[in-house]
Amino acid sequence: MKEALRLEDVHFSYRDQVPVVSAPLSLSRIVMKEQERSVVEGANLSMERGETLCIAGLSGQGKSVLLHLIAGLEKPSKGKVCYFGEYLSPEQHNPLEIARRGVGMVFQNGALISNLKVRENVALPLHYHHLGTPEEIEEKVNRALDLMRVRSEENKYPHTLSVGMRKRVAIARAWAMDPKLLLMDDPMAGLDNYNRQNLLPLIDNMRILFKTAIIIVTHDLSLAEDLQCRISLFRSKLLTEPQSFDYWKHSEEPMAKELFRGLHRAS
Repeated sequence: MKEALRLEDVHFSYRDQVPVVSAPLSLSRIVMKEQERSVVEGANLSMERGETLCIAGLSGQGKSVLLHLIAGLEKPSKGKVCYFGEYLSPEQHNPLEIARRGVGMVFQNGALISNLKVRENVALPLHYHHLGTPEEIEEKVNRALDLMRVRSEENKYPHTLSVGMRKRVAIARAWAMDPKLLLMDDPMAGLDNYNRQNLLPLIDNMRILFKTAIIIVTHDLSLAEDLQCRISLFRSKLLTEPQSFDYWKHSEEPMAKELFRGLHRAS
């Protein structure tokens, strides 16, 4: 099965409490009213094993929410999500079921457990999901630590590590689960150029060596140029068709022009 992921007309909205004030203005007249807020309206996407895709957009537009939908942290209000050719029903759409199908998630802040050492952090999901004997788990952890070049940090606690090293450990923890699809929320955020250039080839190795499909949410279009992957823009609650870096660079699309302006300023 070459297909890693397919989204078909995926929508997501949530209910929020908003204050409503009756005239004349008075605190005693303020009531909370439930209101539905739409975040994703008809996302469509198809990608294959071994493919890397960047989803870019302006801050606060819902890119991370879309990633959470794919990871099972949120449930679609409408539409279908297929993983490796298998459609999951709404009842099955949860983080545990999706992780069992080979989907991993790397959060922007790493989400490492502060009172566990690096090796323990990487091993934790393997123990939780009972993925092997103690010897097999140790081998998987060693392989992940070596892939991300953090074996020398294995007995340190997260708070003693640099931002770049914490990013690597978070990726190692996700990769130890042998994901067929890896979701990454802005993995380069907070990194200087040195750490960025060190991390890029480590991420790309997963695609090249293990045919891992990778989705990266970012506002930095240069990441797609460095990884030579396509970009989908998330704008107006919709996901555009994936296109090349050069396509968006020369596009008259307002969001693309804004993102490239930010890129030029940064360079």
